[in-house]
Amino acid sequence: MIIEDHIPKVGESSIQEELLNCLTSEPKMLPSMYFYDNYGSELFEKITQLEEYYQPKIEMLLLRSTARKLKGEIKDCDLVELGSGDCSKISVLLDEIPEEIRQSIVYYPVDICKEAIERSACNLQEKYPEMAIHGITADFLEHLENIPGKRRRFFCFFGSTIGNLSEEKAFEFMENLGDIMSRDDRLLLGIDMVKDIDIIERAYNDSKGITAEFNKNILKVTNSHLGTDFDPEEFEHVAFFNENNSRIEMHLEAKKDLEIDIPFFSEKIVFKKGETIHTENSHKYTAESISRLADAAGLTMKNTFTDEKEWFSLVEMVKV
Repeated sequence: MIIEDHIPKVGESSIQEELLNCLTSEPKMLPSMYFYDNYGSELFEKITQLEEYYQPKIEMLLLRSTARKLKGEIKDCDLVELGSGDCSKISVLLDEIPEEIRQSIVYYPVDICKEAIERSACNLQEKYPEMAIHGITADFLEHLENIPGKRRRFFCFFGSTIGNLSEEKAFEFMENLGDIMSRDDRLLLGIDMVKDIDIIERAYNDSKGITAEFNKNILKVTNSHLGTDFDPEEFEHVAFFNENNSRIEMHLEAKKDLEIDIPFFSEKIVFKKGETIHTENSHKYTAESISRLADAAGLTMKNTFTDEKEWFSLVEMVKV
């Protein structure tokens, strides 16, 4: 097992500068990467188990059935998972692949968190001792060129993570991915589909309030970096579907007028009652908008695997 680290070291001052710029912008926002301290990661794991949060359940079922259909295409290739996280999704796929095929592949988990790769790679190596694992710590939006390309590659990008990118960033990512892909390389893209708005909005406004707690936790992470005095209970979790942009938006709305102190900054961050901090987007796709993503990458859509309600899709694309 090998793990390469391509993440440049970022000082606390750079993080503080980013957060300050975001909170003094118009409108105010916070990057969604700051959801994920240890507690935020625990909360997200709980979110994936919620009845309302349909995405992971459907994707897991699709992965099981799809792996059996694609096992011939995965043989003798480098299996690259972008944003691998805890590697739970790739495990579902690998479970459906015969051992002799697993022996023929090298698995490349790519994630920004080195600890996540080390932990999951060890678990996978124990579960699949016959399979070679080569972890890469990298930001897949910036460091795609660090992914080895000596053999045919089968890229996996699950969880509708592409939906968290802005439209501009999603197309830029697809263009960059297409540029590094060689003939017969493949991409299996997990993507959340447009559906009844009530169903989408319930997934981000669960009855137990776990998503609300997850959203508010970004303020605690901000406090830890900036030394601010945000009280999460002074903000309301707001999540709604923006039809014009085909996306769920998550915000934190100030319940009253607020002034937030920053120890090293001369001015306060001022909120009017009802003003929001934009924390996350989650774009939903149609067959047409998925086709545009493929075109941006110079890829051909080969297969679309979806559930009977067509709520979620795994789309296989190939470089020709």
